[in-house]
Amino acid sequence: MIPVFDGHNDFLQRAVAAGPEAGRLWTQGDGSGHMDLPRLRAGGMVGGFFAMWVPDAETGDVAELLRQKENPPFDLHLPPEVPCDQALPMAFAQASALFALERTGTLSVCRTAAEIRAATEAGRIAAILHMEGAEPLADLDALHLWHAMGLRSMGFVWSRPTAYGHGVPFAFPSLPDRGEGLTERGKALVRECNALRIIIDLSHLNEKGCDDVARLTNAPLV
Repeated sequence: MIPVFDGHNDFLQRAVAAGPEAGRLWTQGDGSGHMDLPRLRAGGMVGGFFAMWVPDAETGDVAELLRQKENPPFDLHLPPEVPCDQALPMAFAQASALFALERTGTLSVCRTAAEIRAATEAGRIAAILHMEGAEPLADLDALHLWHAMGLRSMGFVWSRPTAYGHGVPFAFPSLPDRGEGLTERGKALVRECNALRIIIDLSHLNEKGCDDVARLTNAPLV
């Protein structure tokens, strides 16, 4: 079986919602949701990027948002930026959920390629901590704190704007060139991610923002 390393999953949101049952949901599964440990093993998935994502009051049920996108054309309103003081506790809860999964002995939070290889050789799921939308970052000092915790991948936006950039709209048919590029804080964040060797994920970023990253980064575009 060819080993699979997945680019993105949202299991941490589900783990937080499950509370004390999160460990059982992970190790045993219940057949619902996108993934759990038994289905990962059956599918040959050895690891992936575990995303922290902060919901907002306007989006509410993401399933409803997806239903609205099933019947194009559509041009959906993007909610405003989520303040950092609201986003940070949610992000901490999701990061805590990932480290709780690590304590089951079935998963390793990996910070280097060598740690990914070691986890897969030991039969553990190799997890990379990813931030989808930079709302939990108050400043660049906070990025260093998250890096020390294990953050190795960063998306500046989840379509709605942040202090760092602007997202591509939920619209079809549409072009991704709506809105401004990275803010000055966003440009500084590119440079600091490069210094810390944090992957910059371009998903959800609008066209001007992608162009800004391409001009500034010294790392591969992802």
